[in-house]
Amino acid sequence: MPPVYDPSNPSSPLERRRSFRLLFICLVVTGIGNSMLFAILPPLARDLGVAEAFVGAIYTISALLFLIMSPIWGALSDRYGRRPLIIFGLSAFAASTLVFALATVAGQMGWAPPLIAIFGMAAARALFGGFGSATNPAAQAYVADRTSPEERTEALAGLTAAFGLGGIVGPALAAAFVDRIGIAPFMVAVAILVGGAAFAIRMLLPENTPPRQQSRPINPVAQLAFAFDKRVAPFFLFGCGLWLVQAISLQAIGFYVMDRMELPPQEGLQLAGVALTAGAGALIFAQLVVIPAMKASPRALMTTGAILTGLASLEMVFAANYGSIVFGYMLGSFAFGLARSGFTGGASIAVEPEEQGRAAGSTTATAGLGFLVAPVAGLWLYQAVGPETPYMLNVVLAAATALLAWLHPGIRSVVKVAQPDPEPRGPI
Repeated sequence: MPPVYDPSNPSSPLERRRSFRLLFICLVVTGIGNSMLFAILPPLARDLGVAEAFVGAIYTISALLFLIMSPIWGALSDRYGRRPLIIFGLSAFAASTLVFALATVAGQMGWAPPLIAIFGMAAARALFGGFGSATNPAAQAYVADRTSPEERTEALAGLTAAFGLGGIVGPALAAAFVDRIGIAPFMVAVAILVGGAAFAIRMLLPENTPPRQQSRPINPVAQLAFAFDKRVAPFFLFGCGLWLVQAISLQAIGFYVMDRMELPPQEGLQLAGVALTAGAGALIFAQLVVIPAMKASPRALMTTGAILTGLASLEMVFAANYGSIVFGYMLGSFAFGLARSGFTGGASIAVEPEEQGRAAGSTTATAGLGFLVAPVAGLWLYQAVGPETPYMLNVVLAAATALLAWLHPGIRSVVKVAQPDPEPRGPI
C-alpha cells in the first residue's frame, strides 16, 4: 500500500510551478469555451425567435447536473487521483461543445424547429454539467495537495483566475470571429482547443497523489451532505449566494445591453462582448494582483467582495448609459474575484488533507446551484417584471452574504493568511 500522501513535501518547487502553469493554461481554454456562450446565446435566441426564459432552460439542466455531480467527482479524485478526473472532464467538455455546435447549425439552417434546436443545446450543456464538471474540483484539489494552508487561498485564486482570463478571451473571440466564420465553426475550433488541453494534461501533468484507500462506495447523497459539514457549510452557503448573483449577471447582461441601448442582436453581441471582456479583466486583476498584495484572510476577502457586489448591483439598477453598465459589471466581476477566492480557500483550509477533493467538489457545486436558480430568479424576473429587477435581487443577496461572512463563527475561525514565499506557488 502506498504511503499517505504528504502535502507538505509533494514535489520540487520547479515541478510545482510547471504543473500549476499547465493547469492554468488548460482552464483558460475551458473558460473560453464557457464564457463565449454568454455572448453568443442572447443574440442567437433573438435570431431563432425564442424567449429569454428558454435561454435560461439551456442552463438549468446543466446546472442541476453540475450541482449533483461536482461533489461526486471531487470525492472520486480523492480515490483515483486528480489527473484522470481532469482529463475526463476536459474530454467531456470538448464533446459537449461539438454537440452544441451541431444543434446551432440545425436551428440556423432550418433543419430543426427553434425549440428542438434549443433542446439540443440544453442536451449539450447537460453533457457538460454531468461529466465536464469533473475538471474543476479535481484541479482545485491538485493545487490544494501541493500548497500549505498559509498560501492556499492565493494559489487557488491564481488557478480560478484562469476561468476569468478565459472570460476575457472567449467573448472577445466570439465578437471577432462569429461574424466571419459563423457560430458553429467557431465552437468546433473551441472544442479542438479543449481536446488539446486534455491531451496536454495526459502527457505533461505529473500525478504524484496516490489514490486514497477507501472501502465505502461513492454515495451521491453523502457527498452532497458533506457540503453541510459544520466546517464547510458556511463557505458553501456563501458560495451559493455569490454564484447566484454572478449567474444572474452573466445571463442577463446580453439582454440588458440590447434592451437598455435598444440595439439589434448583432450589435448587442458586440457590445455585450466588450462588457464581458471588461468584467473578466477586472476579475483577473482582483485574483492575480489584488489578492497577493492584500495577503487577506478568507473572511476579509468574502466580506469585501460581498459589499462591493452590492454596490455593483446598485450601479446596474440605475445605469443610465452603456458606460454605466460596463462599470457596474466590471465592479461586480472584481468583487466576485475577491469573494470566490475567499470562500474556496476558506473551505480548503477548514478540512483535512484527505478531504480536499470533497471540499473542492462542494465549493464547485455552488456554481451549479447558482445557475440552476438564476433562470427563475433572474431571467423570469427580467421578462415578467422588468430589466432592472434581477439586479435589485442581487443587492439583497449581496447584503445577505456580507452578513454571513462577517458574523458566522465558522468563517471567523479560519484565519490563515498567505505569507511571503521565496518560491512561487501559484500558476503564474
